Amino acid sequence: MARVSDRKSEIIKEAVNVFKEKRFDNGSISEIARRLGVRTSLIYYYFKNKDEIFKEIVRYFRDELCKRIDEASRINGTPFEKVTSILLAYKDYIKEERTLYDIFREVEFVDKDFALDFYERLTGKIRNAILPVLKDDLDSVAISYAILGSIYFVVIKNLIWDNKLDIEDEFEVVKKFLENGIDKKGDFKPYIVPEKELPLEESKSFSSRGEKTRYHLIKASEKLFGERGFNETQISDIAYNAKVGLGTFYLYFKSKVDALREVVEYVNRMLRKNSWFYFKDFKDRREIENAGMQAFFHQFRTMGKDYRIVREAEFVDKDIGVWYYTRIASSYAKGLKEAMERGEIIETDPETLAYILMGISHTVGIRWFVLNGRKKPLNEKSILSVLEFTMHGLKGITKEE
Repeated sequence: MARVSDRKSEIIKEAVNVFKEKRFDNGSISEIARRLGVRTSLIYYYFKNKDEIFKEIVRYFRDELCKRIDEASRINGTPFEKVTSILLAYKDYIKEERTLYDIFREVEFVDKDFALDFYERLTGKIRNAILPVLKDDLDSVAISYAILGSIYFVVIKNLIWDNKLDIEDEFEVVKKFLENGIDKKGDFKPYIVPEKELPLEESKSFSSRGEKTRYHLIKASEKLFGERGFNETQISDIAYNAKVGLGTFYLYFKSKVDALREVVEYVNRMLRKNSWFYFKDFKDRREIENAGMQAFFHQFRTMGKDYRIVREAEFVDKDIGVWYYTRIASSYAKGLKEAMERGEIIETDPETLAYILMGISHTVGIRWFVLNGRKKPLNEKSILSVLEFTMHGLKGITKEE
């Protein structure tokens, strides 16, 4: 990283390696110093603490990415061409700086204000590109987050999890979606689905005392991981909340990570079950997507802590977090493929389309329920705007010339 002293640059570069391998919570000043073969006092000469090193890294990534986005947004062209240029710059920079991006994604846990500022900068460029031609009755902020979301999981899945060299084919799917949305027939009009009263607890009848104890340990883990985070939760706290002895915990789980795995599986099961109540009576895939996205937003607001657990799980044990999303995407893609065969939605790669739709819900949900939860809520206008873009793409949200 230029513009810093050679020694400071060495510290930052080694910190990148440490945070990549151990993640932010488990990385330490002493580990960075050990790898560099220097005393910790030298690290503290340049940085007050680990947080300051992390912020230096994420600030560099943010600033460089924003420069690329700014350059890409200046092209002359249609809103579609400008948005495509912005998302291409986003994809290409992450492709070049995969390690930095992988570290950067943790910023939502470390500094929410910084994360919100980052998202506002990126979506601001997208918003400027579409605002001059956007229909008057639509929410430009919500749509700009949805547009960013359309590339969000496609990049993470292919460049970070699968470590592909590039994603040209997947990006073509994103472009097709951006322009047209998913509605092949073009006549679906999004509408608000009333929020349903859903039990957040499973109705349980236990076949044995052991099964009941295991369930209460999972629920205690879910509660504490959601409130405190994984690293701040102790096994003794889980046992205490479940009203069992510490030794009882180890009768059911080998470690805290083992408990996290079961919590993520439980959350996955509950979210899919609750979503099913919203769209179980629909056959048309457009109806299902209309209801399913709103189900996600409704549950995000009430079960936000559970979703936080899922997102953090990837940084604790990559396999656990990736399992959650790939399990959803696999069944999602199957349903999309069947809808393509029925002629309801556009014909494209169903797996990539699944990650596009998941990314839209995720990014919009993160903005309103995690990073900006105490400000303007996600209202009906915002939801309908996101759905209109999802169904009909940029063609459906811009004024006719």
